[in-house]
Amino acid sequence: MEKITDYIEKYFKYEFKNKSLIEHALTHKSFCIGENKNKIHNERLEFLGDAVLGLVIAENLMNQSPNDTEGALSKKRASLVNQDILAEKAKKMNLQLFLILGPGEKEQESHLKPRLLASAYEGLVGAFYSDADFNLVKKYLLSEFNMDIENIKPDLEFEKDYKTRLQEITQKLKLGVPVYKLEATKGPSHKPEFEVSISISGQDSIRATGLSKKIAEQLAAQKLITELSKIKKINENIKENIKLNVKAKNDTKSK
Repeated sequence: MEKITDYIEKYFKYEFKNKSLIEHALTHKSFCIGENKNKIHNERLEFLGDAVLGLVIAENLMNQSPNDTEGALSKKRASLVNQDILAEKAKKMNLQLFLILGPGEKEQESHLKPRLLASAYEGLVGAFYSDADFNLVKKYLLSEFNMDIENIKPDLEFEKDYKTRLQEITQKLKLGVPVYKLEATKGPSHKPEFEVSISISGQDSIRATGLSKKIAEQLAAQKLITELSKIKKINENIKENIKLNVKAKNDTKSK
């Protein structure tokens, strides 16, 4: 644990006063059973880290985009603070090598699961905040997310968030709320694939597969938007043909 602590401190460029916080941040609750039941796991630090990260990113986005609405800011923050992005940050730190897991999670190679990696990353942010001055934590997070923030385009998250777009479309067309269902989980435990279906108004469902349930839902929503666009285009063509036929008949009568 001492070597891991040294590594984390060098990464943060900060020497922890309470070094046990690092171990707590890396400990999954599956480890805290049996003889380890009194060990502290990372859920509380994860909760704290999520709040700190959300605050820092939200403040930065408000300063960067003074004309954005609450909805636009929320979408941008969601594009930065989510399981997939945080799991990538965790991998950048090699946290998959340091997670403290129970036997069952080890067998399933859970150290590679995005959910656990994201939780550990948030746990470390919470540990950092608990031990250091807030400005130090803020400086680290802004440097870590700087490129991600700069690369956000005004409509990027709206374009990517197909679930939100689909809900807006179905509400406008009065088709009801889209229903998502996890149909199957496939592949090896260290790299599972999730198959999700989506349906509206009880119609036949459309399916999509992704590396996470969230990704699969987005891909399914994207497919359904494409299908609805095709139907809309067909309906528009039918209406246009009817108008042309009516016009042609009226012209014939007038002659």
